[in-house]
Amino acid sequence: MADHDDELADAVRELTRTIDDLRTELESTRPRSRRRPPFPRPPTPRELLRVTDEVAIPAAIAVLETSVRALKGFQRALELARTEREVRDRTTDATAATSERARDLRQSTLDRLDTVLSELQRAASDGTLPADESARELLSEARALREDVDRRLRGAGDDLERRERESSAAADAIRIDIEDGDVRDETADDDPDPGVDVDAELETLKDQFGADDDGDGTSDGGDPSSSSADDDGNESGENGAPQNSGSRDDSDDDRPDGAGGENGL
Repeated sequence: MADHDDELADAVRELTRTIDDLRTELESTRPRSRRRPPFPRPPTPRELLRVTDEVAIPAAIAVLETSVRALKGFQRALELARTEREVRDRTTDATAATSERARDLRQSTLDRLDTVLSELQRAASDGTLPADESARELLSEARALREDVDRRLRGAGDDLERRERESSAAADAIRIDIEDGDVRDETADDDPDPGVDVDAELETLKDQFGADDDGDGTSDGGDPSSSSADDDGNESGENGAPQNSGSRDDSDDDRPDGAGGENGL
């Protein structure tokens, strides 16, 4: 019975294999029909869920992680900029405070020196200190030291202010190097020649024209003695004219009697 079942099973398997071979041969010999491809159908909800689970959600997570990294980098940049600004503000405040303290120290030191010098000068003038050469030398030396301290403190204050301005300019401004050309001095042409002595030229012209005027007066007068006599007459006339009155009396005496009588009348 068992052998019969085995034979039956082998026969069924052989029949199945033969049927498959026949189907394959028929399909290979049958002409293929040219049918249009089927139209695309919409995805099913299951397919949508599978695509969302496998593609969309991981892509969204990657985009969000990238955005978070970019925001963190931007936050670090803002922190660096804020730190730099705070450091610059602190440096500016410290520089200003140092400059103010140096200015106050300079002013207080100068006030103290002025007070000491005033007391020394008052003591010397009152006679408390010997008003001799040594006291005057000490006062002069004290004044010189005071001026030296003032100059050094002022230079330190100027250095601090200059450094502060340079630091602020370097932090805020943009420097552009410009080469300076040759500057033409426009006032050089307007200035007179320094080699010409104006006073000497005026003296020369005065002497020259004065000599010409003297020569013209001599030639026009003819006799130098007559011109000198005329000059003496003019001078005497200007001084009160006593000679003119005498000459008038003489001329009256020289006139005839009739003329004199008329004048007497």
